[in-house]
Amino acid sequence: MHVCLLPTEILLHVFALYKDRELSSRATLAALARTCRKFKEPALDILWKDITGFTPLISCLPGGVTKKKRGKLTFKRPLFDREWRFIDRYACRIRSFRVSDAELDIGNRFKLIQTLISARLPTPLLPNLRSLVWCDDREWSRFYPLLRTLLRPTITFLKLGYIISTPSSLALLASLGVQCPSIQELHCDIYDGGSEEYDGDSEEDGGSEECLDPEERLDAILEALCSLRKLFRLNAGYLTTQELLRLATLSSLKSLNFGLEEYYDDEMQHNTTPIIFSQLDQVHITAQSFSILYHCLTNVRFFLVDQYGPTDLYDPLDIPGLIVSLSECFSPVLEKLHFHFHFNFNSNFFTSTNFNTLADPSFALGFDVIAPLLSFSRLTDLRLDWICTSAIDDASLRTIAQSWPQLETFCFGSAARWVIPPSLTFIGLVHLIHHCPRLRTIGMPFRACQVDINSEPLSQTIPNENITELFVGMSPIVDPSAVASQLRRLMPKLTYVDFFDWLDYDISMPPPFENLEDGWDRVNEFLKD
Repeated sequence: MHVCLLPTEILLHVFALYKDRELSSRATLAALARTCRKFKEPALDILWKDITGFTPLISCLPGGVTKKKRGKLTFKRPLFDREWRFIDRYACRIRSFRVSDAELDIGNRFKLIQTLISARLPTPLLPNLRSLVWCDDREWSRFYPLLRTLLRPTITFLKLGYIISTPSSLALLASLGVQCPSIQELHCDIYDGGSEEYDGDSEEDGGSEECLDPEERLDAILEALCSLRKLFRLNAGYLTTQELLRLATLSSLKSLNFGLEEYYDDEMQHNTTPIIFSQLDQVHITAQSFSILYHCLTNVRFFLVDQYGPTDLYDPLDIPGLIVSLSECFSPVLEKLHFHFHFNFNSNFFTSTNFNTLADPSFALGFDVIAPLLSFSRLTDLRLDWICTSAIDDASLRTIAQSWPQLETFCFGSAARWVIPPSLTFIGLVHLIHHCPRLRTIGMPFRACQVDINSEPLSQTIPNENITELFVGMSPIVDPSAVASQLRRLMPKLTYVDFFDWLDYDISMPPPFENLEDGWDRVNEFLKD
């Protein structure tokens, strides 16, 4: 069949794939739109689907309508109805729109902003908008009328870049229930840092507004959020205890993303009644320290939680209590558990002091620390990447694998360049494959060595054909050819083993890591054959 005879739905799919993959896709899609009538509409739909800023729309107008001021397009005069209709030919195709702070620069864009706010449009601006990202973090009330012109009943995703703290910002939030009743996901920063007054820019730029009383502000925010009947995902920024407590009353919420700061530590110690989020099935927490996170988890109860994420390098003394809190805080039907530690591995990290940290055995966590998590028998996705698991041996991993038979993703101590020799051996990997047949992703350091393929448990293990890549982190290796053969026996579709290399760092590796790079490179050569 000739491409021009393809149904429009297929052309849309093909053009969308091309746009995602090609850097020059916008110019190519514009060329396709001019190729033939069959291509015109689907190519224009994809070309205009996701737009950043007003410039693309303004560029559609004749030269006599626009001018360049300081390198930016703006209007010479108000637009006539026929010119608005010309813009609408393209604006009606926009599904996602992003406004940056540069777009709202007073010096360069005042005429544009004034025109968009004051215009009596024959048709709504961006009538089919689904996603709006407002990146400007200034609370100038001057810009809210412009934001209001972009709000549509069709919007399902909205991200506001400013803190909800002033009367103007609260009034706009309160209007969303009427103007955007279909919102399902909202990103807005609720926490105002306890400031009593918003420190705005000069009065010439819009002035500043006094912030409301904290209780009055929180009441207004909760009332506004409750008016969004379809809201199920909220990214709320940093929260206080009181704010978190109030959010627990939002019955429509299914996903909550929030952060905790130092103040939270003291507040939680005075909160004797646990905060219960019985309706959530996904939560993401960002904390400044494990101490803060620990106090949060001892005072909050999540049920059917899907994901969770903390921050930075841990103190080994914090982890046992944190793991116990996790086991008590989350429901036994937990399916996904993620830890995200921000561990900086740039070229300046590898000082002798930091390298000694990576070699410090006190960071290695034993099986007894991990054991409380074994109650999550339905776990499918575990990502404890950054912890050091060097003290966990093959027998312990067998118990872990038996406790989590539904695992599909298992990232366990592989995301940091720990130079503490692992207790796990190739047998531990065999236990994992044997007891978790649904595995698709594995990231785990172990001692890669030759084992007897005719003895248990390897001889009794059914090969896993779902795994095509394996990440072994800092795994010492001997006899690469034997290891490659064993890996192929366990994972027949395996094509590549990824690992940490040290070629960019002038550091001498201690035993048994000195031949790590050469050994795993040879394994990959064998796997190619």
